[in-house]
Amino acid sequence: MSRRNHDNDTLEVLRELSIDVGAGLTKQQLAVAMSLLHQGVNPSALVAITQELRREAHFAAEQHQRTDRQSH
Repeated sequence: MSRRNHDNDTLEVLRELSIDVGAGLTKQQLAVAMSLLHQGVNPSALVAITQELRREAHFAAEQHQRTDRQSH
């Protein structure tokens, strides 16, 4: 099996796992995470950053909805 096929198979398994555990990561996001891990990024740091970015995105979306409701 070629490296590319192996990576694609791994990515597909990770995508299924992401769906099963409700992580909500897209195939593209998983590919980026895999690439970062292959480059030596600390897995715990990657998880922490991902969680923080999700919290920030959620907060920004809530703020945007509040602003929209107040302007109508």
